[in-house]
Amino acid sequence: MLHEWIAASRDRFTGADFDFLTEVLSGGRQRVCMAKLWEDPDALREMLDLKEVLRGMLDSPSALRVSPDFYFYILVRHAFMQADIADPEIANYVSGVLANRIRRHASDPLQDIAGGYTHASDFLAVISPAQGKMKFHLQVAAGNQFLVLTGLFPAFFQKRNERNGAPDLAFYEAFAKRSFQGAADCPHSRCNKRQKEVLGSLAEVLPAARRSLNRMAEEFVFLGD
Repeated sequence: MLHEWIAASRDRFTGADFDFLTEVLSGGRQRVCMAKLWEDPDALREMLDLKEVLRGMLDSPSALRVSPDFYFYILVRHAFMQADIADPEIANYVSGVLANRIRRHASDPLQDIAGGYTHASDFLAVISPAQGKMKFHLQVAAGNQFLVLTGLFPAFFQKRNERNGAPDLAFYEAFAKRSFQGAADCPHSRCNKRQKEVLGSLAEVLPAARRSLNRMAEEFVFLGD
């Protein structure tokens, strides 16, 4: 049975992430006060929005110890704020998707399947006949896959388009947008209202989100040659 889940980075922060935040914002002091703020969801979101946290992530050696979820949340959240994508839950979702790509998740049985799909036709072939909860899962998987590829590897689509006339970056951006909107509108998922709102909101801002991820990848994320 497929486990329904919506990616979320903040639910997976670690003790090392707390240590980093404490060092950056208080020089390693006031751990008791920092712990109270860490445990308060609203206070934590506000702390993570501080520019000092982004600078620490980019400049401090202690950033090497943070979790992938914390690392991607800080980069994505600040990139999105620069693009006026204000809802922190969109950054929470997108950073969770990115973090999931560098580790294996037994709770996401579609991740390995989606990882090999780089054409919209691959997904359409399995989404079209799917029904119920499976359709929802496949739509989310399609949106996630092309969010990652268009956001972090735009040159892949550009080169493929130039080489053999394959659909361009805009086509796959639009495909990801439709996939997320389809998942948000799906009546068969067990997502709560807020989770569906996040998927729908991501669909609405996807062009700006994709461009923000492009800039983030160029400036801060080493992806190899």
